[in-house]
Amino acid sequence: MNSSFPQFDPLSVVLTGNILNYAAPTYTSTGAQATKVTFNYNVPGAIALFFGGSIGDQLTVFGEVNGFGGNSVFDTDKDGAATTVSLDSPAIAAAVRVVWEFNPGFNFALGNNFSNASWNGVSIGGVVNVSGVLPAPGTYAELNYTRGDVAGYSITAGTSMAAKNQTPIVATENKIDDILYLRGKVKLFGAGLLSGANGELGDPYIGLDNQITLGAGLSYSKRNIAVKDVATGITPTIGFTGGYAGETLVYGGDIQGVYNDFLAGAAFSRDRDLQLNNFKAEIGHFLYSWVYLKAAYSDLANSAKVTAAPYDVHQPSFAGSVTAWLSPAVSITGTYTRFMKENVASGTNNADTFALAARAGF
Repeated sequence: MNSSFPQFDPLSVVLTGNILNYAAPTYTSTGAQATKVTFNYNVPGAIALFFGGSIGDQLTVFGEVNGFGGNSVFDTDKDGAATTVSLDSPAIAAAVRVVWEFNPGFNFALGNNFSNASWNGVSIGGVVNVSGVLPAPGTYAELNYTRGDVAGYSITAGTSMAAKNQTPIVATENKIDDILYLRGKVKLFGAGLLSGANGELGDPYIGLDNQITLGAGLSYSKRNIAVKDVATGITPTIGFTGGYAGETLVYGGDIQGVYNDFLAGAAFSRDRDLQLNNFKAEIGHFLYSWVYLKAAYSDLANSAKVTAAPYDVHQPSFAGSVTAWLSPAVSITGTYTRFMKENVASGTNNADTFALAARAGF
């Protein structure tokens, strides 16, 4: 990325959203209908702004501002008074990664997204996306070391605040060493990990070259007891959140490969405390250069649903999708998702869904 701020060259606007949404009816264990079928249409209205640039030879900035078109608030009685409803959508937020390069392949990064520890074996961002089996870093600081003119290896070591990835950061809310993580991967053959479009070696096809990539990683948290700060009234979040709450160590590995028009990947992780397993597998095929078929299986545990009574925390699902590019920057994707079993806690089956989504970049 060149430092061409007056011309705004490294700037892109991306419009996304579902055109159609369908959800099948759900039923209780007795056969009674719990929810009705839903079917609606929409105009894609979520907007994200991507930007990037460099300052000098060592400092690079990349980021995204998203949430435009969401977080709507409307007046329920049209009198302008305080009776309003806020829609359940994210507020406008910035995701930024700032990198200082000591030399090619060795850098230091600060950010609240786009971590180099992304759980993908193919490349950062991953052609076959098997992310989700490890906790994602929040606001982080990390060192990255990469080698390989052909194939190669990379190591990422970082430290992250717990559950805080939006700016501004409240100093008393989290600590920078709440979570420690380590990620390594080895590419057995194919384009070098130091390659990339506009990179030092200038290989524009990295990620789609024939290859096998192996990865492994772990995330660790001390899981200290959170105590409310009397001065600010904030109770800090210590350790992992969401589906990983209560864990102190999550570890796993992955493998991904590309052969001509076929792509495949799988990832597995396990935690030390609750001993929950996570697994994802995907396979994709470019039927044509502009049509991509994908099948994905996901079985992710959720510690938040663990109770004193026996509970099956796994909700495995299968998703099939077709993506068609109308132009290099405009695509339409249809995805059908089917759940393999019911929600054990409620005795109600999960709703199978279909969504037709559009994405356009400018």
